Amino acid sequence: MPVAKVYTKSQWEAFGRALDALPEKPDTERGVTVRDAMKDMRVRVRTAQAKGYTLEQIAEQAQRQGLDITAGTIRYALRSTGKASGAGSVARSAPGARVTGAEKTSTVQSRALDVASQTRHVRKDGGKTEARPQSGPVQGALGFAIRPDTDDL
Repeated sequence: MPVAKVYTKSQWEAFGRALDALPEKPDTERGVTVRDAMKDMRVRVRTAQAKGYTLEQIAEQAQRQGLDITAGTIRYALRSTGKASGAGSVARSAPGARVTGAEKTSTVQSRALDVASQTRHVRKDGGKTEARPQSGPVQGALGFAIRPDTDDL
């Protein structure tokens, strides 16, 4: 098992003072992730594609400028920046298709209503209510009934 490293409080304070003394780095020298850069470069990349350039050729141009990125990286970054525009909201009717967020919400709500309809509220002392499930099997996600192991749960 590794041993935790221990340093003196004065060492940590000296480190803190050194961090506080660091000058502000200019924006031109700060590191920017590909995803963050693509938010600004997206229109330019799309414009280059409209001019007839492929993502591979655009990636080559980036490499000439010292950016070590591939066409796949650009493709992924372009796709991930477009997610906020409502991607994934298209409903699909094919079996095994992905379920959209709205469909998930309605499914969860309908399951909650099913569970609520299977419970009855029993009034206890003090005016509080307690939900107790009515007897009967509960249907699992795979469509089979879930039964308790014992009767006196």
